[in-house]
Amino acid sequence: MNKIIPLWSVPRSVSTAFERMMMERGDFKIIHEPFSYFFYAKEQAATAVGMQVDPDHPQDFDAILDMIKDAAKTSPVFFKDMSYHPFSRADKEFMGLFENTFIIRDPAITLVSHYKMNPDFTFTEAGFDSIYEMFKMDLDLTGRVPAIVDAEDLIENPFGVVKGYCEITGIPFIPEALTWEAELKGEWKTWEPWHIDAGKSTGFIKNMEPLDFTVHDVPRLKEMYEKCMPYYQELYQLRIKP
Repeated sequence: MNKIIPLWSVPRSVSTAFERMMMERGDFKIIHEPFSYFFYAKEQAATAVGMQVDPDHPQDFDAILDMIKDAAKTSPVFFKDMSYHPFSRADKEFMGLFENTFIIRDPAITLVSHYKMNPDFTFTEAGFDSIYEMFKMDLDLTGRVPAIVDAEDLIENPFGVVKGYCEITGIPFIPEALTWEAELKGEWKTWEPWHIDAGKSTGFIKNMEPLDFTVHDVPRLKEMYEKCMPYYQELYQLRIKP
């Protein structure tokens, strides 16, 4: 079986743009948020705002995992997914199947951006507790710090961050993949409304989404922010430093 690299993410963390860069490389089979079907369609663990369900996509956890493994029989696989999507079933055996990588972003940004898309999102959907726990599982398994990308570092220095990511994961660094043609990719159809900015992007662009309020303006966001920050700070200390 070929290498399988997941990018475990929190929502609104530039993760889809990172996936777009991986598409541009051309050397990986790309699968987009496969376990969202388990969390939203199968488990119905939260309201799937903006989800367009593909009836041919597997929804059972094991069937989704089999789909990923089958793809890896013929090609290296990269998939981007929210950490909370598989978290209820994620154990060390599951994590041990992959070269796990992570992307984080200051919750002061992610929570506001998420709120604009779905004002009723849950703490689970904020994603910080699950991404931290999955990181700890991977660290326990491997004994080494995996690739952790911080979105602001990525935007400021895509060359350095992606080069560091490639070094940690053992894949070639392809500088030409850092820019691309604007296109709303077919892989994003299930969650198309969430990826409009990524579809307009031609690289890792500063200030792609204007934010006209802060977490401190919305009481529930302020409370979430205070809960999320310790997880973020722990991971931030271990991020790739270009």
